[in-house]
Amino acid sequence: MAIRFVRSNALLLLVPKTGSTWIRSKLGELGIEVEYIGDPAMRDHDLLASYDRAQYSCVGAFVRSPIEWYRSYWAYRMEKGWRPVYPLDEHCASDDFETFVRKAVSVLPGALGNIYRSYIGPPDDEIDFIGHQERLADDFAKFLRTIGEDFDESVLRSGPVVNATSTRPDYPEELAELITLSEWETMERFGYLPDRPDPIGLAEMRARFPEHADDYRLLALWTEQTHWQPDDVKRNAGRPVAAGTRHARAHSNFALSALHKHADADYAEKRYRRALELDPRHPRTLCNYAQLVWRQRNDPDEARRLMLRALAGRPNHPYTLGRLARLTDRELGDAALAEVLYRQSLAGNAAQEEVAVELADLLLRQGHSDAAASLLTERAERPDAGELTRVALATMLLHARKERENA
Repeated sequence: MAIRFVRSNALLLLVPKTGSTWIRSKLGELGIEVEYIGDPAMRDHDLLASYDRAQYSCVGAFVRSPIEWYRSYWAYRMEKGWRPVYPLDEHCASDDFETFVRKAVSVLPGALGNIYRSYIGPPDDEIDFIGHQERLADDFAKFLRTIGEDFDESVLRSGPVVNATSTRPDYPEELAELITLSEWETMERFGYLPDRPDPIGLAEMRARFPEHADDYRLLALWTEQTHWQPDDVKRNAGRPVAAGTRHARAHSNFALSALHKHADADYAEKRYRRALELDPRHPRTLCNYAQLVWRQRNDPDEARRLMLRALAGRPNHPYTLGRLARLTDRELGDAALAEVLYRQSLAGNAAQEEVAVELADLLLRQGHSDAAASLLTERAERPDAGELTRVALATMLLHARKERENA
């Protein structure tokens, strides 16, 4: 259902969790003649598509900051129960607020933006009036003046809050950051972004690569999501991950994309440096930056120093060990040390296909063809064997066959 103002023939759509109950209560006190129209099954929340906009003198609705909207929505469901007919309820219901937010941003990123569009319309075809729940009394008064209603404004300033939930979950900044990422475009559209920090520089990334702007919002969300499980383990063990480390991960992934997707080495280096300001010991950032220094700046000595700095903090970091092995083999020419580093890397993470193939190549070049073939054959027989392993093994077998024929 929605509210039609009889005298002015204006229509007010009631967006969930934006002050609808208060508005209906105040209309009763003001004595303004209205009628409730639409589908009762929508529980007072008919969508814009249910009405012909051209039939009304003015169409209005209210929005609310996504940061507070999600908390209010979850609190309401805790008190009234979940309704699986709605996507948020069906896919994201949880008695734990953090779990609800994580599900919402990973399963239905931008869900609130879609809800708002169903009432407000798209950015290029908005309804006539958009108010904000944060200044509900002021904006509702403005709406009434816009449609030409006579009313006592003091009535809007009096009385208690209506339909407020008593449930108030903890709301750490980490969850607020997740909502900001998920609802970035909605917060930007309705003026909520200026009040939010941007510790990962997403706005800058989107401005630099506008054709991929939304990709970077999703990349930032993915970066957070992939670390939830290990971060929870650390937190439960009394070793919570610092915000700087979380933000460094995003900067580092932005740097990788800037370098490999856009060939923008200068900007990638800027992002790596920013990540290391936030977490000077972050091993993956140090290692990836080292590879930029090696390949783009042609400075293998500095690259090695950065990798050793990463290993000083995480001696068994498989990713860094594998990259240091590659540099040791190709720049320092120390095959024996490179082999040790490759094997240490695989001992820490046996799933690294590229590292195994590089080790096999090194063994082959050192004349250990049987060891190389054995390594790749064993990996090729695994159910999760990748194409790189199969191609490398096939190439090696063909090479060995040619050598035998030549002999």
